[in-house]
Amino acid sequence: MRIFFKTFGCRVNQYETEALRERLLSGGASLAEDFESADLCVVNTCTVTGEADKDALALLRRIGRRNPSARVIVTGCLATRAQAEILKASPSAVVVGNSRKDDIPALLGCESASGFAGIAAFSGHSRAFLKAQDGCDMKCSYCVVPSVRPKLWSKPYPEIEREARGLIEGGFAELVLCGIRLGRYSSEDAAGREVDIVGLIERLIALPGDFRIRLSSLEIMDVNSRFLDLAASSAGRLCPSFHLPVQSGSESVLKRMRRSYTAAFYARRIESLRARLPGAGLFTDVLAGFPGESEEEFLDSVDFIGRMRFSGLHVFRFSRRSGTPAAAMQGRLPESALKERSDLLRAMDGKLRAAFAASAVGSRRQVVVEERSKSVTATTDHFLRVFLDKDPGPGLHWAEVLSSSGASARAALRCS
Repeated sequence: MRIFFKTFGCRVNQYETEALRERLLSGGASLAEDFESADLCVVNTCTVTGEADKDALALLRRIGRRNPSARVIVTGCLATRAQAEILKASPSAVVVGNSRKDDIPALLGCESASGFAGIAAFSGHSRAFLKAQDGCDMKCSYCVVPSVRPKLWSKPYPEIEREARGLIEGGFAELVLCGIRLGRYSSEDAAGREVDIVGLIERLIALPGDFRIRLSSLEIMDVNSRFLDLAASSAGRLCPSFHLPVQSGSESVLKRMRRSYTAAFYARRIESLRARLPGAGLFTDVLAGFPGESEEEFLDSVDFIGRMRFSGLHVFRFSRRSGTPAAAMQGRLPESALKERSDLLRAMDGKLRAAFAASAVGSRRQVVVEERSKSVTATTDHFLRVFLDKDPGPGLHWAEVLSSSGASARAALRCS
């Protein structure tokens, strides 16, 4: 059996697809390069935005037209939220929600369905994602995620350690810890001692080997003094790069979003972070056009983003998600306003990334090679994409940033 895998969405989804890939291929199946040649298509979906829904449904329709004899399994967040929409696009699909995702190998009769001890590799990548946590209970007014991943779950620490050791021994020089609400990680070690997110990082960076740990995303509330103490004392084992969603810089919009912080609180935490880690990369999510967002509120947000001196933005237009409080709010903005505001923020992102790249010139950074095609592309410890003058091979390497390349936030490096 030849299997095609397609993943939409977050790093957690990407990890879960890798886990499915390893379990299914270990049962004797082979990998198909495209859906046209596959006997089975496994589509792992996202539903954070309407665009994510459209992309997944469009792929399902293409599979039905071009390879009608293929079996189709659809899983992930859209499968959990909108089974009827999936079956309309792909009537013969088997729809498996997030709560049953781990059962897919058993549904297919694979002997490997039991006893899975975590991923051993990360196909096609030099950096491995490692899922530590699942679920969110924040209840932000615009977000559908708590309804499709409602249960807070943490992978037991002994399992994470075993999985991490295997990936490090397998040659992965960077492990990216990921979760839906990573900062809510809570487990116990083999001795029964409590392990929170700081304890998890502390234990992992103490493992033997030449590697580093990166975090996928944290809420600003989790960036406390314990966390900063650990990050500052990790000697580079914890990457000085942080994705800290802000969504808006307007106090009134944050309140309507039901975010659990104020802009002033966020700014104080960023000030503390920069004081301890002055060269860190700092990235964020920004939501443009929340219902009722006035021109003044939007400009307040733009001003706040500028003052925070982010290294880059991930910009999203407001997407109405049925069942969320924001879906019923008055003052929904027209598409023209959503486009205008998101375009302005994306232009701002380009300038921020260019400034971030320029600020790295003359510095010595630790890199991991990610691509070896027409050029050698690597990622620095603080999350800058760079081009190397030669291929240093696998592992961690030091390189000197020689020049930046404008808004693309790229730099030319010479290995040292």
